[in-house]
Amino acid sequence: MNNLTTTKRIAYVFVAMIGGATLMHGSGASAAERLYYPYVEQGELELEYFGSRSVDSDSSKDNEQKQQFSVGYGVTERWKTEFYSKFEKEPGDKLTFDEWEWENIFQLTERGEYWLDVGATIAYEWTPQSNRADTVEARLLLAKDFDKTSHILNVIAEKNVGSGPKEGLEGKLLWSSRYNYSRYFEPGFEIESDFGELKDSGSFDEQKHYIGPAAYGKIPLNFTARADALKYRVGYLFSISDAASNGQAIAQLEYELHF
Repeated sequence: MNNLTTTKRIAYVFVAMIGGATLMHGSGASAAERLYYPYVEQGELELEYFGSRSVDSDSSKDNEQKQQFSVGYGVTERWKTEFYSKFEKEPGDKLTFDEWEWENIFQLTERGEYWLDVGATIAYEWTPQSNRADTVEARLLLAKDFDKTSHILNVIAEKNVGSGPKEGLEGKLLWSSRYNYSRYFEPGFEIESDFGELKDSGSFDEQKHYIGPAAYGKIPLNFTARADALKYRVGYLFSISDAASNGQAIAQLEYELHF
């Protein structure tokens, strides 16, 4: 594949990602999180967009958004590094730049080597906002395949560091299950929980909990040995606790290039 063709493919994917961001911008993101897999592929370059938005009749919960763009590279068979630019919107405010993030993903076991596939991430998020502290985030990534189903669990911990107002250690969970109907389309569901500060997380209804349908897939962009592909994750999560917004729309697009 020549360099011009590769450049065109990257341009098309960026247009698709910007289009996705435009669609998500119409109405926001509170608890919704990007889903991580405990796998790394050496030599893979990844361009990614993640967006989410809240939907609620209460204006204090409606139209909250996340828009994230990243580039990542599989440095070794076990280590991948990524850089993010993140934008957020609170209900009633404008979408603004929120922070930069440097993240590292580690594959700790071979796929199928043990009963569970295990990985981990560590990320540092720094913000230009003077009224905010920087954040360190760590995730434990667990995955398991059963026959034609796949299951992934992200266990998330966040802690403010550096200058600025700080909150205590916060915890979140993200669960994904899907049926491997085909590589193009895998229907499933997700459960997401935002417990807030763990030392004062309150009751179930004071936390943010969601459940809802999702779909996943991987679309090859050529049929050469490079096997470039576009992966997607889309879904809509419904609230199952009082503190959560009525709904969360999510979209995650990944363009994988192999060298």
